Amino acid sequence: MAEWLDTVFKGFDFALFRAMHDLALAAGEPMTALMRFISFFAHDGLCMFALGLLLMCFRRTRKMGACVFLAVCCGGLITNITLKNLVGRIRPYANFSHLASTVEGWWQYVGSARLGEAINTSFPSGHTTSATAAMVGLFLASRHKKRTWPVLLFPFLMGISRIYLMVHYGSDVLAGLASGTLGAVAAYALTRLLWRKLEEHRERRFCAFVLEFDLAAWIASLKKRDAAAQ
Repeated sequence: MAEWLDTVFKGFDFALFRAMHDLALAAGEPMTALMRFISFFAHDGLCMFALGLLLMCFRRTRKMGACVFLAVCCGGLITNITLKNLVGRIRPYANFSHLASTVEGWWQYVGSARLGEAINTSFPSGHTTSATAAMVGLFLASRHKKRTWPVLLFPFLMGISRIYLMVHYGSDVLAGLASGTLGAVAAYALTRLLWRKLEEHRERRFCAFVLEFDLAAWIASLKKRDAAAQ
């Protein structure tokens, strides 16, 4: 599978690398710093998980938070647990037989991103999967899609950063976008099912707590109680 990907997408992948290399030379260190900063937000999906947990703290955004959290889980299952192990594609900076030894120089130029990471886990891009799953999940679960659609730009920025840092091929990023979207759709279906069950059993204390608890309201009540006590 990895050899087939290398052969079929060689022209596409190499053209994107050349474009990113030209961008690196033209923009210099500020662009590299920006790309590393963008890439950080999907490292192991931690920031995406944190976003989901934060949104779940508030009643109005709890459904979106649950969808984001589940989407990242589903995306990780598709990409990190399944596809990366099945395909075993070598990362571009180490795959000299496919591209050229110059790619290693480009990779070193932008700071040898993720040095020490397993080199045979290139396909799909886990960062792109995580970012896509989280943002598409948030968009699907949002009640105000006209206001939330800009979040869909983030996965594309994430994909560009991964190509720029020479740790993924463009085809890895495309697969990450697809895997993340699939994970988000699955998570949205699961979230809708979960909320339907919670609504059906709202009379139960746990279900009522999940549906109604709000961190901001809880903090406000604590402050009001302390003020009354004084």
